[in-house]
Amino acid sequence: SSFKPNPSRFCFCVALWTDLCLRTGICTDVEMGSPQGFMAAGLVSGSIGFLILGALATMVASACFTKETPNITKGESRRLGLVVVWTATFCMWIMWACVYMHQMVPLMAPVHIATK
Repeated sequence: SSFKPNPSRFCFCVALWTDLCLRTGICTDVEMGSPQGFMAAGLVSGSIGFLILGALATMVASACFTKETPNITKGESRRLGLVVVWTATFCMWIMWACVYMHQMVPLMAPVHIATK
């Protein structure tokens, strides 16, 4: 039996995770402009989401894309899959985190200083 990803299951999991965050108080509203730091609720829940995504991608890579060829053993193929999955997950997470943090305290009205 081969694993076939189901987009509707993924959407259900995302909706379930969002509901869980809201019910437990992980994702709470913070007053605009107040410092939230690295432990901001949205940043933490998004990071946990990327960890879950990486774990699921690891299982899919190990189950579906690991095979032995004359040039590579099954163990080496599995390790290569792990490197690819976690490198991609980290790159996507760091890009998302930078974009998210840049929006935490937006620059709404820039102040221009006139020099003579």
